[in-house]
Amino acid sequence: MGLSKASIIDCLRESYGETVTSAEIKAFCQMNDFNYQTITNKLTDFKVGRGKWNLEVTKETVHELEVTYNAPAAMPAVEQNLIPQKDDSFVKFGNFGDIKKLFSPVYSTLRLSRVSRVMVKRFLSNKRVPNSDGNSSV
Repeated sequence: MGLSKASIIDCLRESYGETVTSAEIKAFCQMNDFNYQTITNKLTDFKVGRGKWNLEVTKETVHELEVTYNAPAAMPAVEQNLIPQKDDSFVKFGNFGDIKKLFSPVYSTLRLSRVSRVMVKRFLSNKRVPNSDGNSSV
């Protein structure tokens, strides 16, 4: 028996049927004095799982599997702007005024990082500033 791909497949089909496991291939290699890696490298087109080969796999079924695998698993998410528009009739409540009074002197005296300075400055100015994605935030 030669070591061609067709002869290996024919011998495995005769001995073990259409589906072959790694244990069966190891037994086949031991009986015929072949190297396991050589045989499994020749059967890469027929591999269907870890330690499993299906010898009746054709190029058409492989193509069908690739098409279903490459298909999107879920629909893409729809982007929405969840930031509400500014309401001019909104009345501020709570500790907003007190916090603003506390932050004004702190901002001028502390050495803050650039990001912290920008955040505090936005808070004190009470303006909506557009983000990098085009949405505006306080």
